Amino acid sequence: MRIIDKPAQGPFTTAELVIITVPVLMASLLHALNMSTAYVALPNMQGNLSASPDQVGWIITAFVVASAVGTVLTGWASVRLGRRKLFLASIVGFTVTSLFCAWATSFEELVILRAVQGFVSAPLMPVSQAIMLDTYPRRRHGFAMSIWSMGMILGPVIGPTLGAFLTEWYDWRYLFYMNVPMGLLAFAGVVATLPDAEKGKQNLDWIGVISLILAVVCIQLVLDRGERQDWFESPEIIAEAVLAVLAFYIFVVHCLTHDNPYLNLAIFSDRNFVVGSCLIFVFGIAVFSSLFILPLFLQNVQDYPVLAAGWIVSVRGIGTMAAMMMGGFLADRVPAKFLILLGLVCVGVASVYMTDWTAEVSPFDIVWVTLISGFGMGVMWVSLTTVTFSTLMPELRTEGAALFALVRAIGASCGTSVIVAILVRSSQVNYVELRDHIHPFSEALRLSRSSAFWGLDSMEGLEALRNLVVAQAETIAYLNAFSFLVAVAIAGVPFVFLLRKARP
Repeated sequence: MRIIDKPAQGPFTTAELVIITVPVLMASLLHALNMSTAYVALPNMQGNLSASPDQVGWIITAFVVASAVGTVLTGWASVRLGRRKLFLASIVGFTVTSLFCAWATSFEELVILRAVQGFVSAPLMPVSQAIMLDTYPRRRHGFAMSIWSMGMILGPVIGPTLGAFLTEWYDWRYLFYMNVPMGLLAFAGVVATLPDAEKGKQNLDWIGVISLILAVVCIQLVLDRGERQDWFESPEIIAEAVLAVLAFYIFVVHCLTHDNPYLNLAIFSDRNFVVGSCLIFVFGIAVFSSLFILPLFLQNVQDYPVLAAGWIVSVRGIGTMAAMMMGGFLADRVPAKFLILLGLVCVGVASVYMTDWTAEVSPFDIVWVTLISGFGMGVMWVSLTTVTFSTLMPELRTEGAALFALVRAIGASCGTSVIVAILVRSSQVNYVELRDHIHPFSEALRLSRSSAFWGLDSMEGLEALRNLVVAQAETIAYLNAFSFLVAVAIAGVPFVFLLRKARP
């Protein structure tokens, strides 16, 4: 029996707002928690499933790209099935696929199941965001977005630590088993509380949808497989790149000429939404790339145990929590563009400090830089989600939320793939360059106090030298990846000044 029997847009009393909000937040937490727990366990998954360094990122990108593909269909499915049914189906799909991911027996099987999981869970974030925007009055949208972002807060806060505990004490498979009881609780809560939204008979523009999906998938294949296939020296990469450009061209032309395209072009007449979409692309790259790279740096370069890495990564979530709590308070008092700019500056400054890290960087330096980065992400997220939808017409919110999530997912997948490519290529190049300095006439090697241990006349000495060169080459590769994050943060700054003030 449903507790609340009102239209989706209310009006609701304070008690009814709380009753609706709690299960919606639980559902959005599923998605955020699943992402943050998986990042810290990647090295263990790589070793357990015999994956190469350039393949381990597929566990993340498969989920993110499939989420982007599923997001393409979210707006249409929400109208045809009803937002409530779609939300419940997405929770069920996520829970079931989590169980199958825990049972995966090979790397390829896990990647495929993660893709399926990403596709079926794609509506969770955009639909929950649209529910919050409809449930709360416009004057409280800043507060609503800060509350909705609690899922984004709790995921980075408890996810890495919880994932590290489960991986250290049990196995990485328990990261997926954990989703099952949470999914059941979220399903029960949504069934009992969420009102029905109006359904319609919207026809799906299949040409637009297929061309957009094909473009997204082909771009991701180019980024994921380019390093392994030697980029445009490979006929496969050339074919995928040509297909991506052709599909995107067809999508754009079709949207401009069709009477009822997949994307309602009216959505692009809202400047805040367009600029906000550009910024959320930057946000997706900065957030997910840094979440991907930091646990790998801690475990592969500094030899941190998974539990210690989880604790340190969780500090980012603490910074994000503080920022989001402040963001909800400041949203109605400080122009959103200044808060977004503050977030970009924090992310950029933190990334600049990361470029000076070495294999001996202290835990304190890592913690405070990670805290600043998390704070910047939190400030940017609350303000960006508020201002992007502040001027958008209510009838375009579900479609806008789906497109917003799609752009964020594309940014996350592209950023992760670029980071992997930088790490693999830079490690190889730096290893060759550093190796050339190791020879019997090397002055540095001759003067080193450890030259007896690093001797060239024994297998033990050669092995010790090789391990040192590999470690230094990997460290330089991570610094190059951090430099990429600095460039991303700088690239987002000009867009901030194009935002308009939100309507009262």
